Amino acid sequence: MVTTEQQAGARRLLETLEGPIRFALLKWALESEVFNLCQSPITVETLAQKMDLPPKSLALALRALVASGWMEHEEKQYRTAPAILPFVTAGGPHAMTETFRSMAQTRHAGLENLDALIAGTAQPAGPRLFDDAHWDASHRSLAAFHRAIAADVVEPALTALPEWPDARSFLEIGPGSAVLARRLLSLRPDLAVTLFELPPVAERIAQEASDLPISIVPGNYNDSLPENRFDIIWCSMTLYFHDSGLNALIARLVERLAPGGVLVSFHEALTANRTGPSEHVIGRLLPALRHGDVSFCDGEIAGAMADAGLKRPTSQTLSTPFGHFRLDAARKEA
Repeated sequence: MVTTEQQAGARRLLETLEGPIRFALLKWALESEVFNLCQSPITVETLAQKMDLPPKSLALALRALVASGWMEHEEKQYRTAPAILPFVTAGGPHAMTETFRSMAQTRHAGLENLDALIAGTAQPAGPRLFDDAHWDASHRSLAAFHRAIAADVVEPALTALPEWPDARSFLEIGPGSAVLARRLLSLRPDLAVTLFELPPVAERIAQEASDLPISIVPGNYNDSLPENRFDIIWCSMTLYFHDSGLNALIARLVERLAPGGVLVSFHEALTANRTGPSEHVIGRLLPALRHGDVSFCDGEIAGAMADAGLKRPTSQTLSTPFGHFRLDAARKEA
């Protein structure tokens, strides 16, 4: 007779079978815009007419969407769950359809060749993560992600810094969009904001932020950094692509800090011998197999900051809708 713990283990194994079905169902729902059509309660019959689909099979799909927590059902009517509505409404300010599509492409590319990737015999598949073209193509999805949820997470983390009220200059490394810059300037119109990004993405950001009083500097941090000194340097999920080691990159960033300035990092922090958190270990498995494991261990970035001579470190773990992240900040002596 199996133990209670073993029964729980069997449950985890069996629940995994639902994963591909859930993703395929979400993909269909986004592409068919059924979430849009169900913003207000609607019957299966009316929805079937609007979508030109057979009511019986549509009802099965809608029931699965309810079971997944993405729709609600009451009195023979279905509606999109309010908790996800802002993110799945096409054309809305928080819409994440483009983000879902891009993230799925990155995370799932090579899935059909998993055994060969593990064996080291497969040719790399999917977009490269280390070149300008990949990030240029990802600009729209990154901007949507930032507007939808990311800026809501990182803005309070930044504005809670003790340096925030008196900071005069701010540098963001690899912003991907101008969403955070726009949010910060709405709070501090006097703040001098500089965005440093790969050339093709910098061009897109310049178009997106043509109405903002910001400086956009194109470049690659392995070759150069903006020449000024900054009170706050912000690095969010961008420090992976160093070609001379993390410590060397952090040391060069420290050179760009003004006296009394703070370097702030927002990155994953793998724990338990790099086996957790699960969202990073599992979610990044295929990119790691294709292009190398670039995720940071817990305390790795803080250690590089200390090695570069920064003082008064602070850190905290943030639980976000997109996973657990570690916020590290350390200061340059005045």
